[in-house]
Amino acid sequence: MSKIRYTKIHFVLFLISILFLNLELISSNAQTEMFINKISTVGEAGEMGYDVSISGDYAYITSNDGLDIVNIQDPYNPEKITILEISHGAFGVFIKDDFAFIAAGGSGLVIADISDPTNPTILGQSSGHGIANRIYATDEYAFMTCYEDGLKIFDISSLSNPVKIADYFDSGRIDDVILVDDVAYLANPSLGVEVVNITTPSSPQRIRTFASASGATGLSISENLLFVGCYSSAVWILNITNPTNPVQLGVHFDGDDGEAQGVVGNSTHVYVADYYGVEFLDISNVPQITEIVERRQGVSSAHDIDFEGNFIYIAGGSHMTELTVFEVDSSQKSGSLGLYIGLPIAVVVILISSWMIVRLRKKKA
Repeated sequence: MSKIRYTKIHFVLFLISILFLNLELISSNAQTEMFINKISTVGEAGEMGYDVSISGDYAYITSNDGLDIVNIQDPYNPEKITILEISHGAFGVFIKDDFAFIAAGGSGLVIADISDPTNPTILGQSSGHGIANRIYATDEYAFMTCYEDGLKIFDISSLSNPVKIADYFDSGRIDDVILVDDVAYLANPSLGVEVVNITTPSSPQRIRTFASASGATGLSISENLLFVGCYSSAVWILNITNPTNPVQLGVHFDGDDGEAQGVVGNSTHVYVADYYGVEFLDISNVPQITEIVERRQGVSSAHDIDFEGNFIYIAGGSHMTELTVFEVDSSQKSGSLGLYIGLPIAVVVILISSWMIVRLRKKKA
């Protein structure tokens, strides 16, 4: 075998080793990046969504028209199927079983039967309570916040005839309410988070105030965690294992002058609608909180947020539409770790090929 032929064999083996190295760079070392992709919207520009609640295959959104019901079985192609019209529009909604409890602005408390989402009907109403904006319901009672008028508590044992049984008002307005057993948490922008004893619903009593969460406006609960969104673009995470004594676990400041109006999450992550964008936070190592990704394009006037699986549903959120749907997606990109895997192997291939050529030469000689 001639020297030229040996050189050709050596060169071919060298190219094979380089090809292997390139394959390693592409395949063996992908790094995951997260993205929040806008995939669909519902409503025309200028229509405003204020609150959103996901139940089964439907999203319930409050708007200036009342309660909009959207089929989200296919999140890429959501379809508005009907509107429960309410004269003064609506701001807050809470879904329980086959019923929607609606904080309907100047129309007060509205209770609707949604057993057939395509044909909702109003069962009962109680007005004259100021401007109703958020609501939470149990089997027997409804708790409704009103701008500048505090918290109203209703006996709803008769859904067709809700009766107000108590008022609670400390100071400033109350933007949201959520319950755990006999404890109500109130988002009070002036005071922070108020903790109220409702063991006797007709006589609510303040237990304490978590003043650190100044500007509190949105609340959400997952197991023993209370998430608080604040006007100061902050998200507080509180441990409520002892419901009457919330303990701070962590706080995240975005620093972009947004308003964390809507917040929802679980034990590992939190989604935030901060009016000007959507944030995805990793809270698996609280008190360390990591912002995984933020989406600001195509998001404006985001008022509330809910999620199901990898899909985020925002009331408002896209040039003042009613509902904007985002998908949390991941993609792969090549990294540098493959260099440390592929390069040594490539070197070994070259050395072995050189050794084989030397052996062939000696054998030929």
